[in-house]
Amino acid sequence: MKVNQYTSHPSAFISSTFIDLQDERASVAEALKDNGLIVNALEVKPATDNTSKIEILKGIRESDFVILIIGDRFGSIVPKITESPSISVTWWEYKKAIAFGKPVIAFFQNSDYFNTDCHDSQSDKDYLLKRKLFERFKSLITEKHNPAYFTDSYELSEKVEKSLISTYRAGVEQMNRKNSLLNQTIYKLEAENEELKRKLATTKKPESNPFSSGILGGLNDLRK
Repeated sequence: MKVNQYTSHPSAFISSTFIDLQDERASVAEALKDNGLIVNALEVKPATDNTSKIEILKGIRESDFVILIIGDRFGSIVPKITESPSISVTWWEYKKAIAFGKPVIAFFQNSDYFNTDCHDSQSDKDYLLKRKLFERFKSLITEKHNPAYFTDSYELSEKVEKSLISTYRAGVEQMNRKNSLLNQTIYKLEAENEELKRKLATTKKPESNPFSSGILGGLNDLRK
C-alpha cells in the first residue's frame, strides 16, 4: 500500500452503493476516524453529476487505499460520470482505484442480511441486465481480492479495523524498503561524486602560458 503524499495521516476512500448500505458506510467511516484515518468519501448524496465525479476522483487519488462494500444492489448507472452505459458508479470507482494503483479491501454482505427494501426494482426495464452485470462485477472482485464476508454494520466495522492493521503495516514496510533503497542510492552517488572530485584534484595541473614564460625568460636572460 502506498502512503499518500497529500496528508500526514493515512486515509481511505469508501466505495459502495448508497441506498442499501448507509449504516455500513457510516459504521466504517466511524471506525476509520477512531483509528486516526482520514475518510475520503461522498457522504451527503450519491454521485450524480460532474461535480460529484471530480470529488470522487480527488478522494480516490488522495487515499492510501479503498474500502469496497458490496451488498445486493448493482447501483446507479450514470454515463455522465462513468462514460459507460453499463457499469455502475461503484464499479467505476473500483476501476479508478485500480488505475490509480490503490489497494482495494473488499467486503461482501452475507445474503441473509441483505436490505431487501433497497434492492434494484424488478419493474426497472434494465433489471435483468443489472443483475447479470452485478454478478460479473462480484466475480471480478472475488477473483482479484478474496473479499471478507460480514453480516451487519457492527461486524463490518470490526473486520475493517482488523484489516487496517495488516494493510497499513504492509504499506509502511513498502515505504521503508523504498526509503532504504533510495538512501543506498544517494550514499553511492555521493561516494562516486567524492571520488571524482578527488581524482580531479590530484590530476589537475596548473596551465602554462607560453607568452608569459617567454617574457619572463627574456627578462631573466637580460639580468645575467
